[in-house]
Amino acid sequence: MKTLLINVLTIIVLFLIPNVNFGQAPDLGVASSFALFTATGAFNNTGATYVIGDVGTNAGEFNAFPPGTVDGQIHVADGTSDLAATDVINAYDFMTAITCGTSLSTPFGNGQVLSPDVYCTVAAAQLQGNLILDGGGNPNSIFIFKINGALTTTGFSSVTLTNGASLCNIYWQIGGQFDLDDGSVFRGTAIVDGAINLLGNSSLLGRGLSRAGAISLVNNVVRFLPAAATTIVGATTVCPGQTETFTVPEIADAESYSWTLPSGTTGSSTTNSIDVDFSFSATSGNIAVSGYNSCGGNGPSSTLPITVNPLPLTSLIYHQ
Repeated sequence: MKTLLINVLTIIVLFLIPNVNFGQAPDLGVASSFALFTATGAFNNTGATYVIGDVGTNAGEFNAFPPGTVDGQIHVADGTSDLAATDVINAYDFMTAITCGTSLSTPFGNGQVLSPDVYCTVAAAQLQGNLILDGGGNPNSIFIFKINGALTTTGFSSVTLTNGASLCNIYWQIGGQFDLDDGSVFRGTAIVDGAINLLGNSSLLGRGLSRAGAISLVNNVVRFLPAAATTIVGATTVCPGQTETFTVPEIADAESYSWTLPSGTTGSSTTNSIDVDFSFSATSGNIAVSGYNSCGGNGPSSTLPITVNPLPLTSLIYHQ
């Protein structure tokens, strides 16, 4: 009986004590602001690549933007890139120490559905077709993939999310070169010990961070923040005393919405729709909105100019 009680208590204690490895995300430090970065390697882009987030290299030639567009800062062999290089190396080493939860065979994908866990391969691996990550309704669920070698994807493959899974909580440790094939859509932060090659029209919705290897881009979209907000819909001319509703189409990968309003107006919302009250002291100005997620903040915003027409003099006297 005593032995049974001890065993039961041991199980309870082990259950209550969190596993410091499973589900624990690496601390990216200064590197968290980068969408693409290499500690040591050249950085090249061909074509109209669009990046939201910082980019750079700490040791290597930088040949990008132009061509392409970066909505963020460029850091090449400066103080920020030096700190980021150390943080990328530390994050990679941290992931090395994480204990495997489930062995992952290769190739993987092809409609495969995975729950939050630490997945490991014994060698280089390939992603084919669609890999579905199911968050189980928990927006804080974490997926960690440890690829013991290079990772390649086939053309038009994808990593898709369901049931609350967030690209902010998906981490890939890749022990070799990372090749994202034409038209692929990949999600998560890839911390790589080798080159990062994003082929034509592929998208990395997350980060690509290398501790040693060149970065090569060809007409890609790369971002870890929400996509840019599109056109705000609503009245562009109002009168004091009105209440108007403004909406914006849903922003990809936004967990909430951030609205700013002209002076003299009131309204509050964390969704893609907001009711705005225009007081009698409201002035003309811009309504702006951007998407927010836990990866690092707001994505690019959209603005709508609003003209507030003054009330006629008789109306002003009536309302006094």
